[in-house]
Amino acid sequence: MSIINEALKKTEEYLQKNSAKDNPLPPKPSGPKPYILYILILLAGLALGNFIFNLLSYKIQTTQTSKKNANAVTPATNSPPLPALPSQPAEETKPVETSFVLNGIFFSDEDGYALVNNQIVREDDYVDGAKVGLITANTVKLDNAGQTITLTTAR
Repeated sequence: MSIINEALKKTEEYLQKNSAKDNPLPPKPSGPKPYILYILILLAGLALGNFIFNLLSYKIQTTQTSKKNANAVTPATNSPPLPALPSQPAEETKPVETSFVLNGIFFSDEDGYALVNNQIVREDDYVDGAKVGLITANTVKLDNAGQTITLTTAR
């Protein structure tokens, strides 16, 4: 029995030595490669954030300059030119007998606009000889040679 016991111990030792050789530990991943990936992702995020910030700040700057220069029309480089708004007539001596129809009122971030007699106007513009005064959510006031005309959306 001692011979069998010794043979089993030798076989066990042999198996332990060979199993360590057959199943080596997996190699460690090299250290700098994951960090380079993280740095590249961070740089891409910063570049994207900078692009979005510049885009938004450009829109804010153009909005502020257009509010300052309400009478000056300066189209942006990438946008199509804006249509010319009706200008002041040469003479306004007597009221023109015209019926005015308020088709609608709408507001943008910068101004209020009205659709009067199928013409888009804003404050201080002229429509059929009458100067557009105040534009509110429900009313448009026109000055037709000293006579104030109030158009409303209420029916």
